[in-house]
Amino acid sequence: FWLKGNERASPAPPMRILMRQLGPDLIEDEGEELVCVTQSSCSGSGGDSDGGIGVGYGKVIGDEALEEASFDPLADAGTSPQKKKVVGWVGLRINTSACNGKNPKDLFAATAKHLGWREVEVDVARPTIAPLPGAPKRRPGGVPSVYCIMQGTELMNLLPLSHNCWATRYLGMPDLCDKGNLARMILLCQDVVDDGAFDFNPLTWLLPEQEAEMKEAMVDPRGKTKTVIVKPEDGSQGDGIFLCQNPRDFDIKMGCKSNKAAVAQKYLAKPLLIQGFKFDFRIYVALIGGGTGSPPRVFLCREGLARFCTEAYEAPAAKNLHKCLGHLTNYSLNKRSELFEHSGITMEEVFHIDSNSSKRPLTVALQQLVQEFPDFDPEEFYGLLIDLVRTTCALYAPALAHSGRDKHGTEDGSMRSCQVLGFDVMMDSKRKPWLLEVNNSPSMAIDECLALDPDEAAEYLQNLPKFRPTEKRGADHAAICRCMDMGQPHRHRTSTVDLAIKRCVFAGVFRLLHRLNKVGVDAEVEVP
Repeated sequence: FWLKGNERASPAPPMRILMRQLGPDLIEDEGEELVCVTQSSCSGSGGDSDGGIGVGYGKVIGDEALEEASFDPLADAGTSPQKKKVVGWVGLRINTSACNGKNPKDLFAATAKHLGWREVEVDVARPTIAPLPGAPKRRPGGVPSVYCIMQGTELMNLLPLSHNCWATRYLGMPDLCDKGNLARMILLCQDVVDDGAFDFNPLTWLLPEQEAEMKEAMVDPRGKTKTVIVKPEDGSQGDGIFLCQNPRDFDIKMGCKSNKAAVAQKYLAKPLLIQGFKFDFRIYVALIGGGTGSPPRVFLCREGLARFCTEAYEAPAAKNLHKCLGHLTNYSLNKRSELFEHSGITMEEVFHIDSNSSKRPLTVALQQLVQEFPDFDPEEFYGLLIDLVRTTCALYAPALAHSGRDKHGTEDGSMRSCQVLGFDVMMDSKRKPWLLEVNNSPSMAIDECLALDPDEAAEYLQNLPKFRPTEKRGADHAAICRCMDMGQPHRHRTSTVDLAIKRCVFAGVFRLLHRLNKVGVDAEVEVP
């Protein structure tokens, strides 16, 4: 789906969401289907219309309503939702009883509130428990629900799921998204598919197995410098990543690490820049269903996040390889910099074409690319992105289909699972997208850290035992925190850009699950 940010005339502008379904085949292109999911601006509840498939508050709306639908991800922030007359079940229950962690729970709760669906924190919708003798007959299939879970062990406790319930995890997905395993699958498949099928993947070596090959590639007979980026196989959030340009430099830096398992890739030395700053995209991809007879259905979200370095980019050289804030776009690293630019607190600021924030909506970054490079075509970018996502997900399909043979699936072998993956994609100076990695658990945090101003920080450190924040100080009068999110005392506040984008992602996925419950998981999703 696509949250349009280029047509905003008010703080609560009309936006249209598009979701594109991808086929799993590597070679044969059967065409893409366009699925429109939006929130209805009309009241009441109802059944399917003859026209479109946009789902809002449990109601399917047609083409005319779709064009006029209004969607503002922050419209209900701090206000009570408009009361609607509800008859029977509206949408799905968002069950967060097994959701560990504050960040995911906050996001799912915000999504449920935005949709007007009910969030439950206790396991009340299990349909598999046999009723006691003489007890009233349970509703067939139980209450349609989405179980929001974060770990495979939590999924095992829920199995088997009924035909109208979903869980937000696949068994085995963490292993498939592991840096080393993904690299192994790509290296293996490159020998059995058409040439160029994986040309979106940078030249990759597995360490320590292919260390000799990597060092040989770093030595150029013509004297040209080749830069390699090394990522620990078990690392995350930018931890342990380093750049090197010769075998000696590699040996020194790798010698400091106890775990030698890593993935090395050719560094993209000429990335596409916006105003001189390097950036990458967090692309959200949803996998839904699947089973022994068919792979999961794959949906590409046309809205995402653009994450920027906080220091201007310089071509890699021995004198700047240590400057991670100019080479690495990881939010977890750049957010600690004094140069980090926070996004605005209103929708108008977040989606403004002149935004300079270090984290922006994907659509805003694409508009800025069009401004800076008039020949840049966003639709061409999406076309290349579709091929990248389709090919990568095709690697996962056999393993995921195999998991449907046990109690993970229903009696017919279909799986009641869905999961949102985070694809990290970077473009080079020739506008070609490259896949950096796939995240099994993309960040669901909808808050951000704000460092204290110098005066308040000094007062806090001097009076640490008795310090209490005053009402006149602080970003938004929140309590001072010393958690590991930032290396100094700070405050937390809701991140408008994270809330807008991530809630939009899961609202679209949950509406799609609700639609598939009505028409069947194997039904084709028609274009409105």
